[in-house]
Amino acid sequence: MRMLGGLLLWVVATLLGLIAAAGFSGAGLGWANGFIKRSFWEDVESEIGVGLSIFGLVGWLVLLGLSALTMRGGGQAPSKAATVTASVLVALSVVVVLFACVVSIGWPEPASEHPLPPWNRA
Repeated sequence: MRMLGGLLLWVVATLLGLIAAAGFSGAGLGWANGFIKRSFWEDVESEIGVGLSIFGLVGWLVLLGLSALTMRGGGQAPSKAATVTASVLVALSVVVVLFACVVSIGWPEPASEHPLPPWNRA
């Protein structure tokens, strides 16, 4: 029962981490010419989205830690299988969520539907 509860916490934690990673892209945070910039939204709206994504990543880490503790058995001495399972699942979640964050922030900005003309052209 403990492994099932830990696995359920792991699934919820990983989904929360993926949603938080996608929130960075939704907030307009992206990589452009060596700088992270905001686009698509008003500054205040973008800052709220980034703040919620950071809050989601903190929640992901807390749930991931609780998942590992639950799978390892809480206060009892953990079995080798429980320790290995918890470690592998934590590592998998970290890799997946960090990859999603990198892809979300590093994805190139799409071309504008209404590009601005070059300045100083007559």
